[in-house]
Amino acid sequence: MEGYQSTYRVQLSGAFPFAAARAAVPYLADLGVSHLYTSPILRARSGSAHGYDVVDPTQVSPELGGEAGLRELVAELRDHGMGLVVDLVPNHMTTSVENPWWVETLRGGPGAEAARVFDIDWEAGGGKVRLPVLGAPLEQVAGEVRVEDGWVVYHDHRFPMAPGTDRLDQQHYELVDWRRAAVDLNYRRFFTVNELIGVRQEDPEVYRRTHATILRLVAEGLVDGVRVDHIDGLADPAAYLRRLAAAVPFVVVEKILEDGERLPDWPIAGTTGYEFLAVADGVLVDSSAAGAFAEGYRDLTGDDPDPATVALHCKRERLTRDFGAEVAGVARHLPGDPAANRAAVIELAARLPVYRTYVTATISETDRVVVGEAAALARGSLDAAAVAALDRLVGALLLEWPAPEAVRRFQQLSGPAMAKGVEDTALYRDTRLVARNEVGGDLGVFGRPVAELHQANAERETRWPQSMLATSTHDTKRGEDVRARLAVLSEHPDRWWPLATRWTGRLGTGVAPADALLLWQTMAGAWPLHRDRCLAYMEKAVREAGLHTTWTDPNPAYEQAVAALVERAYTDRELLAELEDLAAELAPAGRVKAAALALLRLTSPGIPDTYQGTETEQLDLVDPDNRHPVPFTGDDSLKFQVTRTTLRLRREHPELFGGYRPLDAPDHLVAFTRGNDHLAVVATRLTTPGRRPADAAGPVDLPPGPWHDLLSGTNHPGGPTPADQLLAALPHALLVRARPGSV
Repeated sequence: MEGYQSTYRVQLSGAFPFAAARAAVPYLADLGVSHLYTSPILRARSGSAHGYDVVDPTQVSPELGGEAGLRELVAELRDHGMGLVVDLVPNHMTTSVENPWWVETLRGGPGAEAARVFDIDWEAGGGKVRLPVLGAPLEQVAGEVRVEDGWVVYHDHRFPMAPGTDRLDQQHYELVDWRRAAVDLNYRRFFTVNELIGVRQEDPEVYRRTHATILRLVAEGLVDGVRVDHIDGLADPAAYLRRLAAAVPFVVVEKILEDGERLPDWPIAGTTGYEFLAVADGVLVDSSAAGAFAEGYRDLTGDDPDPATVALHCKRERLTRDFGAEVAGVARHLPGDPAANRAAVIELAARLPVYRTYVTATISETDRVVVGEAAALARGSLDAAAVAALDRLVGALLLEWPAPEAVRRFQQLSGPAMAKGVEDTALYRDTRLVARNEVGGDLGVFGRPVAELHQANAERETRWPQSMLATSTHDTKRGEDVRARLAVLSEHPDRWWPLATRWTGRLGTGVAPADALLLWQTMAGAWPLHRDRCLAYMEKAVREAGLHTTWTDPNPAYEQAVAALVERAYTDRELLAELEDLAAELAPAGRVKAAALALLRLTSPGIPDTYQGTETEQLDLVDPDNRHPVPFTGDDSLKFQVTRTTLRLRREHPELFGGYRPLDAPDHLVAFTRGNDHLAVVATRLTTPGRRPADAAGPVDLPPGPWHDLLSGTNHPGGPTPADQLLAALPHALLVRARPGSV
């Protein structure tokens, strides 16, 4: 996209509508941002805090200011030379009476025109859609259900009645216990959220209906590009993206790539940047501490988990406990024994090393290998009947026999299984160093070599030069500044583990040591952290981990024990004094690492995205903690200086941000050039002199100069330059051959 140099992500809501975003535009323009990037703008459920619960994709959200408010925002952006990218949610809508298509579907059943929008298996429900809203089976709560003016009412829920009917059993839906959602639900959900129903974008008429408004906004020049939410939820992502890219000039997709996985050759700019986050985060972690952290974790918890085994077990658990209905939906479309089919579906999905395959009428060689290897691993865990069922499922995926519904449903299941099993479970179980526990990361890796970052950057410059680069999003497990501070712990294992062990032994009664360790890291990483924020985070974390309590079956005794531990921590003077001392040691080095992460994001090949407020330090935890209001003001921090200087340079001198060449440098640094050696970047990744490699004082092999450092204001002649000389003023350098007059 012309002029597309950077994005700045904001979270819209009734509390931060278009008018509030418009007020922030002058600040963002001064920062150097080229495009505002917003959460979804189409009509969502009333009071939505995020916009992903869409009820009407034909309207711009009235709560945000409607189309008039959007036009005013865009006018302000254009006045400042900026554009607009918006988040688009094609995969699902909300099962709400505010959703006119949902109301029409419930009233008219499978024959309703709107029914084609939703991914409902009417046959599996005997012509009805099951609605898991009751607190108990219907026979136990029948007295709480009433008919009122053509509606069935159950507490806050309302459901339209079919014309000419007056009884519950005459409707096109069946009200069932909410617990049945994991057993025999007959519509596709977004992950395990019962209120979000899958949309059939594979139907051209559904695509037309759901995209008419957003495509009109693009055609009118109000919207310059879109980020596609949960692309892996769609039946045929490639076909969907071909349609979308024909009308939208810039498209990125929320796609989580596993290590070694390549983005399919879709007609898009790239991903939203989690694969960059994983590698950039990794170079901030001292890999030489892997053994010390494994030993400390084993001594404290009695456990030395193999990350791949943990992930496998967590995926199996989630598939069995939470996705029973979806598993049955695949199994139902395979011949043979249903129980064996279900076992085969669970095991193959659990063994799949990526989020999903993309089998349609053809299968790529990549997918053929992925399926074959996963099947080989699955085979040893199944009995004879399930092995036969596995052969049937694999045969369908390899297109050896036709079972398109089984293939579609399996591919739409494996992504949620990976997301819930790994992102929302395994990442909360292995807590040895949670700086690594992030979306797109690999718990099997403790730190990453600089060479891996260089390789990834060079490949992105060649294949996906306009892919987004992210270090914080609304979905990250903790903010980049918290992760950067915790990465400092990897340079101080001898300081950290005695503290963590002593705190756990003295205060951790009644709580699993791994959960206590998570608490200590959360406090150290986000300190000063208000007690209420910490309590809310820990409750979510232990429920996600699912070992001692869960969202669907909470264990009050364990949750109270965790809350009591938090209370003890916040009132224990000895711990607080030690924590204050530790945080005071970690914070300065954490800020150096956070500024390095920002510099790498802002200068590596791709389009850097800055999540709201993260141009300054934001010690955020997981959502909703990371969706708080931000001030949209700068400060005197190095991170803000790096961000503003680099964003303005990108906007005013885009020619400096092509190409990519690594520079030889000491191993505690990351160094490269761009713009045909007219821009050089040097970032400090390891901050502790005693743990730096022997070559720490060695030279950075700069090309011939003269060079001017835009961060420190110093000049350098070029050629091999001692690192301590180059970075004498600041820990990072952003060098240009000749100082641009406008910077």
